[in-house]
Amino acid sequence: MDKSDKNVGLVALFSFLIGGAVGAGLALLLAPQTGAKTRRQIRHLAEDMADQASEYAGILKKKVF
Repeated sequence: MDKSDKNVGLVALFSFLIGGAVGAGLALLLAPQTGAKTRRQIRHLAEDMADQASEYAGILKKKVF
């Protein structure tokens, strides 16, 4: 496996994560509920996504190096 194959995998993974975050964010914004509840859900979603991104980054570092 050469370096370009690894880059394609990284791009695909991050594209998937970003797409999921955007989709979840839009779903929250379009849901009929109070603003406070929506903001709370967005904050929790952002925290979860940051944790997942950090975890995936660690896994990728181990695979690449």
